[in-house]
Amino acid sequence: MRKQSILSLTLLVFCLTVGTVTAQKPAVRGPFTFEPQSQSAVPGSEDPCSPLALPDGFSQTVIVEESGVCGGAAVLDIYPGVADLSDMNTVNETGRQVGRYFYRTHERGTSGSVSVIDLQTGQAKILVQNAGYRRLDGLEWTPWGTLLFGEEAGADGRVFEIVLEKNDLMTAAAVIDRPAVGRMSHEGIHVDAQGNVYVGDELNGGAIFKFVPDNYGDLSSGTLYALNIADESAAPGVGTGTAEWVALIPGQNGVVTSPTVSARAAAAEASVTGYNRPEDNQIIGEKLYFTATGTNNVYAVSLDGDPFVTEFVAAGVNVGNTVAFGLQDPDNLTADSAGNLYIVEDNTPADIWVATPDLNGDGRADSVHLFATLTSPGSEGTGIYFARTQPRAMFINVQHPTDGNDRTILITKD
Repeated sequence: MRKQSILSLTLLVFCLTVGTVTAQKPAVRGPFTFEPQSQSAVPGSEDPCSPLALPDGFSQTVIVEESGVCGGAAVLDIYPGVADLSDMNTVNETGRQVGRYFYRTHERGTSGSVSVIDLQTGQAKILVQNAGYRRLDGLEWTPWGTLLFGEEAGADGRVFEIVLEKNDLMTAAAVIDRPAVGRMSHEGIHVDAQGNVYVGDELNGGAIFKFVPDNYGDLSSGTLYALNIADESAAPGVGTGTAEWVALIPGQNGVVTSPTVSARAAAAEASVTGYNRPEDNQIIGEKLYFTATGTNNVYAVSLDGDPFVTEFVAAGVNVGNTVAFGLQDPDNLTADSAGNLYIVEDNTPADIWVATPDLNGDGRADSVHLFATLTSPGSEGTGIYFARTQPRAMFINVQHPTDGNDRTILITKD
């Protein structure tokens, strides 16, 4: 593949128009209208530089890579000789140059980094790096124009906020530790329109949390709550049913430990509901979705009124549960502009599934279909992401492939 500028790729994405729809309605509607794949692809079956098995009508382009062997428009090798472990992705979702700057976390055990790429010029560099950063994972652009990133690092993983230079979104003005959001093993981070921050603790028995700041856009103080199933009578032990947000305030609800020291300990003291490896989360409308990687399902939590939790996607219920063709280790989530929920597996090969909205009101996705398979041997797909400004394009990282070339791919609808 010939090299081409990020600018031309970005313009291509912005200028794509809706294709002609055939008389037969596709199974999945939205900006990524497609006919589902009938089976998972085999590792190594696709070209290493175009490693995703995609439906007809889609293209893929490497936008940044470690080695340059694929002709990616940008080359950035942060950790020479070892994998960069590109993990989560976002762009600047607000501001005058919305959508121009692309950010990634890098999940190294020490000296974790956040990188940035200018999608117009192709310039790529390290935004922040620190010898003390451990396994950087979750990444979120806030409504007030900062970046949040978290450490997937045991019971004391931190959340940091990057304040960017006003006129230079490729330069960090400050990096601020936000202990009030809670210490835990962070992966998913999501901020709602009210400025509340949703996170999860990635372990078997990990809780789901909501941080409510005292003041909008100021994460220095506030109250951390944990999700608890208040009535499990309908499905004991499943983690569904009528729920509540329990305040983790020392001296209340059995809590002794401050969540600024260990939200995990505070949640255990409050005896809230735990899930098996909650990893990523995503808000669509008035619902929060989160994966439970260890039990191969995705939960939905209503955010309007009293919370209620359902199994939105469950292996063996509304999606297959076989290794050859089924949901295995669901990990990262993203949503398109039509409200479809995309799920990528922490698996080899890594399938990307699409759960359609719950229109019949039973709490589950009306259907779940296979969109694509990442076939790079030894890899997993991470950081699937739709930018608000590019509804017909999805970003995905190829993490720790056997060939050693971590890369980020842009999938577009032709």
